Amino acid sequence: MAIALTTSAACFAEGGDDASRQAFRTCDAQAFLALSMARNYLMSGRNKALVAPYLEGSAEGQAMAEELYRRADAGEIHQPGQFAADVLFRCAQANGLRVGTTRPRAALCFTRTDVPFFMHSERSQHVIRQRAVSNVLARLTVRELYPTALVQQVAEAVYAPPELPDLRRLMGAVAWSCINEPRKAAASAPGG
Repeated sequence: MAIALTTSAACFAEGGDDASRQAFRTCDAQAFLALSMARNYLMSGRNKALVAPYLEGSAEGQAMAEELYRRADAGEIHQPGQFAADVLFRCAQANGLRVGTTRPRAALCFTRTDVPFFMHSERSQHVIRQRAVSNVLARLTVRELYPTALVQQVAEAVYAPPELPDLRRLMGAVAWSCINEPRKAAASAPGG
């Protein structure tokens, strides 16, 4: 899986008209908002104050946060990628779009955005690439979720450019590359 710093709707939107592209952008934004909220809430020991900056007086954001709190506290959500996938599929259904993969696969793909999240943090703290790779591999130890090859590819995408790349674009590239990965290749490769 190559990491290109673009977000692709190839397997998501039926057709390529403006309405489909706009619906894709909406669902992509909602899924990544859900991912950020869930990451902050779940990784902080359920600190609602870390979700508050994402709400910005938005009724939709508040409803999403309340759903997150309720479902996480009930034990329905264990990883941020699960919540992001649920929001993506709900938005896709409401907009008549096809995701192009299964909900569990989408959850895995969103979970893998932990790699660029932590790698980006390493570079922003001026950690050299080799040390950053070691640090990320030590932090994200489940190889089925975080293959070494993915960590190496993300390190290349983060460290090769002269300037630190945009984190949201990088996370989108990782998630959508994984979601758009052909099913046959995904099924045959251990860990996706």
